[in-house]
Amino acid sequence: MILKRFRICNYKVIDDTDWVQLDSRVTAFLGKNEAGKSSLLRAMWKCKNVADKKFDKLLDYPRDRYSPERKQSQDVALLEFELTPAESDALTAQFPKGSNVKPTTVRFTARYKGEEETETLVAFDDAAEAACLRTASECRPIVERLLASVAKFQGSEEATRALTAIQGELDVSSRLWDARTVQHMTALKTAFATWASADATRSDTALPERQQLDALIEQANQGDPASKARAWALENTPTFIYFDNYGQLETRINLTTYLSRIGNPDAKTRTQTALFQKSNLDPQEILRLGRVRDAGETDEQVQRRKDKRRALLDSASFGLTGEWSEWWNEKRHKLHFDADGDDLVLKVADDHNEFPIPFEERSHGFQWFFSFYLVFLVESAKAHKGAILLLDEPGLHLHPTLQHKLIHLFDRISEKNQLVYTTHLPFLVDGDHLERVRTVHLAGPDPQKTVVSNNVRPTGDQDTLFPLQAALGYSIAQTLFIGKRSVIVEGITDYWIIKALDAAVGSAAGAAGLHPDTVLIPTGGTSRLMPLASIMLATTGVGGRKMLVLLDSDTEGANAADRVTRELFADDSSRVMLLAPSMGMTHATIEDLVPRADYFAALVEAGFKVTQTAEDTRAATNVQAAEKAFARAGLGQLTKDHKAAAVLKLIDGWGKDPKRVPQETKSMALSLFAAINSRFEEPRA
Repeated sequence: MILKRFRICNYKVIDDTDWVQLDSRVTAFLGKNEAGKSSLLRAMWKCKNVADKKFDKLLDYPRDRYSPERKQSQDVALLEFELTPAESDALTAQFPKGSNVKPTTVRFTARYKGEEETETLVAFDDAAEAACLRTASECRPIVERLLASVAKFQGSEEATRALTAIQGELDVSSRLWDARTVQHMTALKTAFATWASADATRSDTALPERQQLDALIEQANQGDPASKARAWALENTPTFIYFDNYGQLETRINLTTYLSRIGNPDAKTRTQTALFQKSNLDPQEILRLGRVRDAGETDEQVQRRKDKRRALLDSASFGLTGEWSEWWNEKRHKLHFDADGDDLVLKVADDHNEFPIPFEERSHGFQWFFSFYLVFLVESAKAHKGAILLLDEPGLHLHPTLQHKLIHLFDRISEKNQLVYTTHLPFLVDGDHLERVRTVHLAGPDPQKTVVSNNVRPTGDQDTLFPLQAALGYSIAQTLFIGKRSVIVEGITDYWIIKALDAAVGSAAGAAGLHPDTVLIPTGGTSRLMPLASIMLATTGVGGRKMLVLLDSDTEGANAADRVTRELFADDSSRVMLLAPSMGMTHATIEDLVPRADYFAALVEAGFKVTQTAEDTRAATNVQAAEKAFARAGLGQLTKDHKAAAVLKLIDGWGKDPKRVPQETKSMALSLFAAINSRFEEPRA
């Protein structure tokens, strides 16, 4: 079965989530701390688990409503599963013959039943329920005919009143097999039989109706005709496995304390139990083998007992290490069990340090991962039928690269086990599958309640959405690091102009634009150039990736080129390129690809009232000329925003009609593209 959607009501900080759709493999609930994410998972977990955890109204019901509503009955969790074709066939076979149903979904409803009890109801899709539903309304025509038969006899007023009273008690909408319905139908049968036996002339009255009533009572006493199907569905529902950070193992497990707590386990005892079961260790046996010398026990017997304990611990260490290495591939770890008095001691060595160190001195990420690994494998094996894994804030202590790997592990697990997890970490959001994310936040008047987005459209405040935005940004950023030819440019205007000219000029017949593997990366200014270039440099050389830094040929660009070359590319200065040489100029910024008159026209079109003078023609670059014009017009300094506005006007015109690109611009652009392409094709120093 696949959990398609759920609805949580009346639980902790949740009044009603409404129906929330789940992905068939992996779903992530994203939200701030204390938003109610854990409550969602724990409510699902309490519906069915191997730890025998149940709903408790005293502990689970929303505190602000507990007092006035505690004696009522309310839904707490509704789960809707989709059946596979094989499951649908198996379930169909559980219905009475002739039902002519083939359910495709099963819905489970966990309810608070009054103040102290809970119950679970099972329902199928509407067609299957309608085919099985029989109500007390089937009695109505029978009662009416019985009353009509009695009315034909004189002196039967008392019997008429009795039958009418029973008819009034009979709720025609109630199920046929409900206890009160059976009680009323039996009373009806008794009342009519009493009246009929009082006079021999009445003995054969309404025989068909009496037989029909007997048949209904017999069928009602057999109970729900779908009871066998409901039992099958309940048995075959996937079990939920819940894991959070509180279940992490510790270095020392006191065996005496552990054995005293296994009857009422907490989160840590649960993980310790998984450790013993997965390693095939019997804690009672290990404790017994490590006891002090018994009266009359020989040295040889004591030594044999200790040797047996050592052999069991070594065997468990070897077996657990072999399985674990298939899951955690960061390092080759070796797990070691040791014994110290009544304590079982867990240590770990790795391929960097063969000396075993205590488990709790390993990284928090390793501790979490290993503890989760044990609980998942042990409890999913107990559950048998495709357990659903619920992970609460997994990987908090993992490095971002390992968090990213954890996402891929989730995908692998979900091939067999549907998985739901909560997080507030950007690196635990799968940028390739944002449709799997549901946001969780608090809303409404105090006390605020949990709100969950019920589909792929996220909801919530800025803080809730931030990790999603960061994950999306990271996913987009990764495309920058996979380009075979990465060109770092100074700013967004460089990016716009080069991309626009490559589209307008490079695509022309016979023209040679930028190589198709080229990826342009704007830095946002020379001040941000060094950090980005150093990060990009770490990815070059892998898979044939190469990098080039393209800078303006002005004072700022020249200084940046010297620094980048000196600090990053001292062994290969060809990775840094200035604009001017390829354009046949001494000084140039990206705006100098455009004739000066055209650049001033774009500034005017953008709303800046500037004019070009003879003095402006003598300026070394278009930007310097524009700066003089802005100062002369009283417009202050020329900013990045001003330059961006002019460039947008230029590229908008080129996009509408590539013929509007001046011939001078085309020539310089093609020369620039050729120079960039050649830098990637030249052998490196």
